[in-house]
Amino acid sequence: MKGIRSVIIDDEPANRNVLDSLLREHCPSIELIGNGASVEEGYELICRMKPDLVFLDIQMPVNTGFDLLRMFEQLFFQVIFVTSFDEFALQAFEFNAIDYLLKPVDSSKLKRAVERVESSISFGDNSNVIHFVHSIDERNRLIKRIPFHHKNNVVIVDLENISYIRAVRNYSEVTTTDNQVLLSSKTLSDYEVLLQAYPNFLRINKSVLINIHHIIQYSKGTECLISMKHGKEDFEVSRRKKAEILGYLKE
Repeated sequence: MKGIRSVIIDDEPANRNVLDSLLREHCPSIELIGNGASVEEGYELICRMKPDLVFLDIQMPVNTGFDLLRMFEQLFFQVIFVTSFDEFALQAFEFNAIDYLLKPVDSSKLKRAVERVESSISFGDNSNVIHFVHSIDERNRLIKRIPFHHKNNVVIVDLENISYIRAVRNYSEVTTTDNQVLLSSKTLSDYEVLLQAYPNFLRINKSVLINIHHIIQYSKGTECLISMKHGKEDFEVSRRKKAEILGYLKE
């Protein structure tokens, strides 16, 4: 089998050396053809060597690994991020099906990441990576936008412009502030985990997650109903969630 031509982009020589050794020992399908120590070196190396796979550090001086990828309109290579990002950022990686390795790199996880690349490299579709790097704010390590596949297009929606998300069978229905209704293959629980770092997104019952910034009114009786600016119906708050939701709304 032809080797997967790969490069390592990381500003720390020790990190590059460790990853190089792990790849040579555990991943025989990888053919290392170069490494770079900065975004500028990485961009020049990728353009010159045309690798199949880039192992990319995120946090580098001056610019980031995301900045490097934003220099390409399309990606002709696969990417495995190497990062020390925290829990919330990693949830964004997983939500978008992005391959990543945590520092210090674990050899078994490295092997699994390379195996995923081996199984997908022939497809050549890296659109999820492109959308991801344009959706995350690396300063606070949180996503700021979410891409949705809608008909033949990808619609990228700012989080603040999501009014509510509703579970519909095995997928989710996302309603935006401009009254678009977008379908997502992700479950409501997926969105709840992704958005837990954002206090304005609250799950009010088993099938609805709302952005409290877009509530127009709520009832304070035994049955608590919430009306959304962009909704066609009121949503009932579950009894288990009522005290929590009303506490947020009174703050």
